[in-house]
Amino acid sequence: MKPLYFDIRDIFRTPRLALSGKKIWVHLIGLALGWSVYFVLSYLALIVNGQSVAEIWSAHHLFPCLWNVNLPIVWYSWVIYSVGILLWVIIFMLASLAVSRITYKQLKGDEFFSSGDSFKYVKKHGTAAIMGPVSILLIIAFFLLMAIIAAWIAKWPVLDIIFLGLPYLLYFAGAVFVVYTAVVFVVSLTLSPAIVGTAEEDTMETVFQSYSTLWAQPWRLVIYEAVVGIMGLVTTYIYGYIIIISYRFFNFVFGQSWLMDGKLSRITEQASSYIYGANSPLTPFISKIYCIYTPASVGMMKPLYLTTTDTITTILITIALFIIGGSVIAYLLTNFSVGQSLLYVILRKKKDDENLIERKDEDELEEEDESEEISDESESDKTNNEDKDSKTNG
Repeated sequence: MKPLYFDIRDIFRTPRLALSGKKIWVHLIGLALGWSVYFVLSYLALIVNGQSVAEIWSAHHLFPCLWNVNLPIVWYSWVIYSVGILLWVIIFMLASLAVSRITYKQLKGDEFFSSGDSFKYVKKHGTAAIMGPVSILLIIAFFLLMAIIAAWIAKWPVLDIIFLGLPYLLYFAGAVFVVYTAVVFVVSLTLSPAIVGTAEEDTMETVFQSYSTLWAQPWRLVIYEAVVGIMGLVTTYIYGYIIIISYRFFNFVFGQSWLMDGKLSRITEQASSYIYGANSPLTPFISKIYCIYTPASVGMMKPLYLTTTDTITTILITIALFIIGGSVIAYLLTNFSVGQSLLYVILRKKKDDENLIERKDEDELEEEDESEEISDESESDKTNNEDKDSKTNG
């Protein structure tokens, strides 16, 4: 790994570092877990709202969403649905922490740090990555609660002088702080996994670093985030187009008349319809981005005759296509996670003059402790052996 420049040039390494099977796999697992939780809770929300499973399936298939339901939605269905989205966000942040840790180890020269090792790190430090933004949100909630109490007291005569007139400038300063903290909350949502993954910070230090980074390096933060976002979108588009070309090439070869002929089209048309076709709400988005239109994508797919073996093959190919299609989204998320890691390492150097790459992490410190223990044990054994020899000679 080449040494870092600790400026914007390092940000342009993001797509290359993100193009890693190990990192994409971690985000793909997180994507699958998050989607599974979201899928179950979304269906539950619609069932609680009075719809049957058959109705939900015919309308939403594998991508349920309450926003496009042409029916009144009860408030507790929205609560269940919101919990599903929140859990998906938490799972994404934990996956981002794992990828940030892999990236950090790679920057330190450790290419053998595995996804399993990153999951162990998440198990140990994941709470800090989640509680950092939550703590900032609690700070905002506290100030809002104090403001509500003060406003309620100030509505009474005489008390308005004490609780509104005299401390007005203090309230205004508090309002500015709350607005600033709201921006810090957004920064913390994006940077917390990188802060914990690279600097091994706890919850309080994660909160402090979120405030400090925005205050000390606001323009670099904005510019670097914009560069990460633009590069992520461009490289993901290219990655997705390569996937589409590969899919078409595969179908071209297998679909020859002297090979699978129409059997392949029957199976793949049905399988792909759940990602790109009549059974997927993602179809308009994919068509608009990649300018691809097929009879199935515009809802012209005819009922297909599938044998028992065809049906089993269709199910297997559907799962495979979900993994392949999911890898495109996972690559986008990996770009984001890697970019945040590089971004924070650079900004930490800029604002604190601290090189996180050269700093010994907890793994290196543990190895040193173990080596010292082994050295002490060997010296102790050597001393004991010498004592025994001296007694024997005596």
